[in-house]
Amino acid sequence: MQITLYKIGNDICAEHKVPFEVLFPLIKETASKIESLSPEKAQTGPAVRKDKKTIKNHLDLLNINQQEIYQLLTKSIQNSVD
Repeated sequence: MQITLYKIGNDICAEHKVPFEVLFPLIKETASKIESLSPEKAQTGPAVRKDKKTIKNHLDLLNINQQEIYQLLTKSIQNSVD
């Protein structure tokens, strides 16, 4: 599944003419967090904060298929931290 999410990130970057490599620091930071924190404690972002404004802004930037995946993952994250 992780490779699929990287592909989606790459597709979004390509669509907006942004090199995928700009995501490498975020990808590396996320992976390194798991060495010292549980996945639940390492999870951050608008889903954890229940930041509806940011979630809506993200959804507005995505195509319909990407929106479905984003919403599914957001709901899963929120259910795991409740």
